[in-house]
Amino acid sequence: MSRNYYVCSIGQPGQGYDDENLRRCILHNAFVLHEGAKQKGCINEINADDILILKYQNEFIGYGRSIGDVEHRGTGWSLYVDVNLWIMGNHVHKYGIQKAQKSGTAYDAVKKVDRDFALQKMEEIGFPF
Repeated sequence: MSRNYYVCSIGQPGQGYDDENLRRCILHNAFVLHEGAKQKGCINEINADDILILKYQNEFIGYGRSIGDVEHRGTGWSLYVDVNLWIMGNHVHKYGIQKAQKSGTAYDAVKKVDRDFALQKMEEIGFPF
């Protein structure tokens, strides 16, 4: 089984739930997405050992290794992908994601990206995985 790499957006800039969902993701050691999100992207493709890179507003701020598939927990903010831990570090601008994206649209909350792009961003964030 090969490892895949995903960029996971916390929320949309200027929306009230940006900070709230960032806290939720850190508190629960998971990427959390609202079930009502219109453009979820490929969240259902995430498996154990895949790498998730958190995008908060216009920057990558951390990454973690998934420890399972997406789970549905209740309603509202109910889509969870648990990670072993979040490595938080330097804030890295999202430049280059369009060329690295392997599926979906620019507006998807979860985007699959190529390995080289992900490893470069992880190194820029810091603390090698």
